[in-house]
Amino acid sequence: MPNAPYALGLDGGGSRTLCLVVDGEGRELGRGLAGPCNHQSIGVEAARTALAEAISSARRAATDPPLDAACFSMAGLDRDEDLRLIREMIEPLLPGTPIEIVHDTDIALAAATGGRRFGVAIIAGTGSSAAGFDAAGRRARAGGWGHVLGDEGSGYDIARRGLNAASRARDGRAPATTLIERMVGAAHAATFEDLANRIYLDGWTVGQVAALAPAVVVAAEEGDTVALEIVENAANELALAARAVIAALEMEGQAFDVVLSGGLFQGSSRLVDLVGQGVRAFAPRATVALLQYEPAYGAALIALQLAQRNREKA
Repeated sequence: MPNAPYALGLDGGGSRTLCLVVDGEGRELGRGLAGPCNHQSIGVEAARTALAEAISSARRAATDPPLDAACFSMAGLDRDEDLRLIREMIEPLLPGTPIEIVHDTDIALAAATGGRRFGVAIIAGTGSSAAGFDAAGRRARAGGWGHVLGDEGSGYDIARRGLNAASRARDGRAPATTLIERMVGAAHAATFEDLANRIYLDGWTVGQVAALAPAVVVAAEEGDTVALEIVENAANELALAARAVIAALEMEGQAFDVVLSGGLFQGSSRLVDLVGQGVRAFAPRATVALLQYEPAYGAALIALQLAQRNREKA
């Protein structure tokens, strides 16, 4: 159809930025990948560069069709000031294109439900948060306060706790753990002291620290009791955030989907199971499952809905 809409969906996180261009049927036409675009951790200019790279790559791959709408899900979208900064970064990149900016939990739900935003999503990547919609469209969220104030259960939180446990064990202030060797190996450092020097002297970003989280998860899966305690704490915090959302929406007795999205969940069946147990203890009829689609696809579906609404108004 010559008049079929084209839409762009972008998932911008603390570790990477993925952009998709789709046609009116939701079929992917092109994709672009770039580095992180969380302005809170890498700065506005670096975030703008990553956005421009991902968008231009996706549009080139799709042979640059005219866009009817775009949806951006951005890490660091926590306050009104963040929304203003993000909009100022995005609008010059797509002049004249209707744009919707949403939270990463929104696109996870949209991807899981084919565009319908109902249920709860828990994000556990570089950062962490939970949000949900009830059947009437009311929204609630918890977490997402960033690595200084919150992000409990996130990759950064797990990695930081792992590094702390390793440093304490290194001094003899805490129980022995394989995390010393595992963190050193994950960072390709020579010694734990070398790793500490890199973190401080090289000014590691939040994303670089969070990249060490899988080492903690693997140690837990293989029976390290210190690592296991860290992962269990993360699961409790993620489930707690979801429970706060469910309580705010008064959905404790309802049947709904809880979607788990983010790299941490993909790498740890234990984390998935523990979070599921924590959620179902509060909302027994909830179904907890991993997201089976890329979150960026959910952003593209939201953009298609925006395009359709605009066409109906015209």
